[in-house]
Formats: sequence, structure tokens, C-alpha cells
Amino acid sequence: MEDVDFVEDAIVGRDILPELSSALARHGIEGRLFIIADERVAERTENKLAETLARQGHTVATYLVPSGEASKNLRQAERIYHWLAAQRAERKEAILAFGGGVVGDLAGFVAATYLRGMSLVQVPTTLVAQIDSSIGGKVAVDLPEGKNLVGAFYPSVITCIDTRFLESLAQRDLLAGWAEVIKTALLFDAPLFAEIAKRGPADLTPDFLLEVVPRCVRWKQKVVAEDPKEQGIRALLNYGHTIGHALEAATSYQTYLHGEAVAIGMHGAARIALHLGLLGKEAFEMQRAVIAKYDLPVQYSSVDPSAIEEAITLDKKNRQGRVRWILLEDIGTPRIESDVPQALVSQVLQELQAR
Repeated sequence: MEDVDFVEDAIVGRDILPELSSALARHGIEGRLFIIADERVAERTENKLAETLARQGHTVATYLVPSGEASKNLRQAERIYHWLAAQRAERKEAILAFGGGVVGDLAGFVAATYLRGMSLVQVPTTLVAQIDSSIGGKVAVDLPEGKNLVGAFYPSVITCIDTRFLESLAQRDLLAGWAEVIKTALLFDAPLFAEIAKRGPADLTPDFLLEVVPRCVRWKQKVVAEDPKEQGIRALLNYGHTIGHALEAATSYQTYLHGEAVAIGMHGAARIALHLGLLGKEAFEMQRAVIAKYDLPVQYSSVDPSAIEEAITLDKKNRQGRVRWILLEDIGTPRIESDVPQALVSQVLQELQAR
């Protein structure tokens, strides 16, 4: 074991799965552990989590979920409910989410609702999940009308973030997760953004990831601690997500990885801020250049802008029918803006469309 970093209720480090058993004991989690795993992750890691826990004396049962956003729905949740019922799962036992953000959200939603609540443990295996979706207790499933429309705030008891899993990710998946690192830096950490700007995809080494992941986790935890149910500052974490989530919904979650959609969304939000005179041209170009440097998209194709615009109206941050946009005044200086003209949104969605 090396470089273990305890960050509140999140254990962050490399090769730290053996630490999970003692963390479970510290939190009084007893009985069986029901692992809800992404089938591709379980195959890639040879079900390392189940094997590790079994060797340490835990009784485990595993349910495999098909990979991809299409699995994050009420139908899949119902299948898991039936499986838990067949297993005679009890309230004092725990559900472990093992995979990326899809499995984390889905398993978390099941944990929040089955038997009116079972203990939830997150073992995220993607960069998006490790620095964002597994932290802060937002769990949900999608509807055809939009992403994460049915859900709850249900924090995990433990989040075990082992950066070793990132080393086996496909390059596209790793870079999609890097969009969330860029987002965090743009919102809160100008020095980190400067460091990212100096590097490139070839520099995402295990050591650099081990430096960046805990840093992003701390930012997420700091914001969540101040605003656990997204009544104020936590909404800032959705930078790029207003357009990003809408783009995912408009393409039926089949075209873009979450981070890729967020990258396009961040570029769209920067265009809005530029048009409004909030963000300077230099900062705008810096953001665009860094997104592109990490092989992330800044334009979309094969979807009607009006479909994206319609999906934006269902954004969870909306208040009294008005879209609350997360915009930047500068690198490290975000703001919430509710007075963005609809005509400007339409214009920017047109500008984002690849010709």
C-alpha cells in the first residue's frame, strides 16, 4: 500500500482496496455486501473488489449492470430491487457501487430507496466518478426527458478512491474524465488550471493523477459541506453541465461520454459569458485551448440545436422557469446568472454546431 490519503469520509490513494475492510469495520457495517458492478469494469479488473473483500472474510454477492448511460433508468433499478429481494437483503447490510458514474448513481439510488435506505459504499473506477459523482451524495436515474430527473441526496458512508483503476482506462474514458478536472480548476483553482495548461495527455501519469485526484476531491467536499443539498454555491459545480446534460439527453445518451458533453457545455457557457461581457477574450481562449489540448470536443454534430434547447428547459437548476447558468468572470471566478436572454442561448447553440 502506498500514498494513502484520508479525506473526510473518502479514502484516496493508490492500491488501497485492502483499506476498505477496516473502513467498513470503523463505520459499523456488518453482514453481507451487495456489489452492484459495471460488467465491463468487473471483467477488466477480474472482479478484484469481490475477491479482496472475500479474502478478508466478507460475504459478498454481485449484480452486473450493462455498461453505459442507457442502464441508468428505473427499469434497471427495478431489476436490482428484485435481485435484492431474492437475496433477502436486510436494511443493516450494505450496497457497494463498483464502477463509474452510471453505476454509482444507479446503485446509490437503489440504496436510498430499497428498504427505505441501506448503507451505501462507493468504489469509483473512472476519473469522473472519483473526483465528482461519487462525492456529495447525489444519486439518480435518467428519464427520456432528461438526465438525473429522479433521484435523492444520499451520501455514501465510505468512498474508496483507488487511483490504480485509472491506469487501465481507455484513453478516451480517461480524457473524458479530465474534463471534470478542467472544470474544477476553472471554477476554484487557477494554479491547477495553469499546471494543466502546461501539460498534455501524455503527462497524465499515475503520479500526476495521484496528485490531482485528492486535490479535486477536497474542492468537491468543501463545496458540498457548505451546501449539501444544492441550494446555493453547490450549483457552481454544474459548470458546463446545463448544455452538457441537455446534449446527452438530446442524443439519447448514445453519442458523447459525459465528460465530452461537459467539455462542449463549458465552451458554450464561456461563449455566453463572452457575449455578455462577463469573460474576457484572453480567458475565453485559454479555456478553449486547454479543452482542445486534451482532445476534448468544443462542438457537437448530428443533433438539432432545438432539441438541446428543449432539454435545457428541464435542467434541475432552473428556478421559476428560468435557467440558472453557471458562468465565469475569469479563471477561478464563477458566478450564477439567471438573466441570459433566450435568443443568446439559441445563438450559442448554433455556434457550437459543427459545420
